[in-house]
Amino acid sequence: MDTILLQNHPFFFEIKRKPIRSLSLRLLSPNSFLISCPLLTPKFVITKFIQSHSVWIVKNSAKVISHPHLSSLDSVTILGQKYLIRLDPKIKTPHLDHSRLLIFLKHPRQLKKLLRSLALELIKKELITLRRTCSFSFRRLSVRDQKTRFGSCSSRGNLSFNWQIILFPPDKFRHILLHEITHLTHHNHSSGFWSALTLLDPSTPAHRLWLKHESGKYLIS
Repeated sequence: MDTILLQNHPFFFEIKRKPIRSLSLRLLSPNSFLISCPLLTPKFVITKFIQSHSVWIVKNSAKVISHPHLSSLDSVTILGQKYLIRLDPKIKTPHLDHSRLLIFLKHPRQLKKLLRSLALELIKKELITLRRTCSFSFRRLSVRDQKTRFGSCSSRGNLSFNWQIILFPPDKFRHILLHEITHLTHHNHSSGFWSALTLLDPSTPAHRLWLKHESGKYLIS
C-alpha cells in the first residue's frame, strides 16, 4: 500500500487498475482506502484525484467501522448466543457443540465455511417457522458474502441472504427474512410493500433504524 498525508492525517491506499473508464474511491477503514482506475492511469492523475477528495475522505473515514477479522476471533455470537471458539489440531471435522456453546476448529480459516453452512440451516429453519403464519413460496435459497445488502429477492422468487445476519440479534434476523419474504409479492419499496411488511412486523421502523446505525458493529471481515 502507498501512503499519503491529507489535511495532516496519514492514510494508506491501494490502487487497483481495471478495464474501466473513470476513477473511483472506496473507504476501507478509518485510515485506508482503495482507488480503482483505468489500466493506464498515470500516478500523478491518481494523486490529484485523491487530493481533490481529501475533505470527503477525512470527514467520512472517521465514520468507517473496522470489523474484526474472522481469524482473530476467540468467540462469536450467533442469534444472541455466545459461542467460544476452540482450536484443536486433532479435530477432523469442524463443528458446533450447542449444548456447551463451543465451536471446534482445526484451523481459524474453517470458521467462515462453518458459519455459512450454519446460516443456511438457521435461515431455512426460520422460514419454515414463518410459513406457519405467513403464506409465501420461493424457488431457491442461498447465502452469500454480500457487501452492501443483508438480503435480496429476485424476480423469479429466489431468496439470497448475507450469511452474517446470523450474528445479529434474533429479532433483527427475523425482520430481514420478513423483508425479503414481502418482496416475493411486492417487488419494490412502494407504500404497499411497507404496509405489508409492517403488518408482518409492527416493529419495522425500529428495526430499520437499528440496521442503518448499529448493524455495522456486528459484522466481521
